[in-house]
Amino acid sequence: MSWNESVERLKQRLHRRAHAYRSLFLTPGADIAPAAAIVLKDLARYCYASKPTLKVSPITGSSDPLAMAFAEGRRDVFNRITALCELTDDQIQRIANSKGNDE
Repeated sequence: MSWNESVERLKQRLHRRAHAYRSLFLTPGADIAPAAAIVLKDLARYCYASKPTLKVSPITGSSDPLAMAFAEGRRDVFNRITALCELTDDQIQRIANSKGNDE
């Protein structure tokens, strides 16, 4: 397989993946589906989308780098989902701050 073929296959795979994420979370008009809004709100809260990931050890009182790395990993997953869905910062903030019946 040539270099150009490899690059083209990679592009196609990434495009299919992004399309799959968008079809799960977005309606055909590129609006966030109602069920997706509930899931994304939960993930925003769980993945520290709008709050700091600084973690302080209750034992030492100093920052806990392992806990912070774990929290940043959660944030990275949320960022990947929103990036593949091509959500804007405004959409993400609206989801994260919305009041809903799912609480």
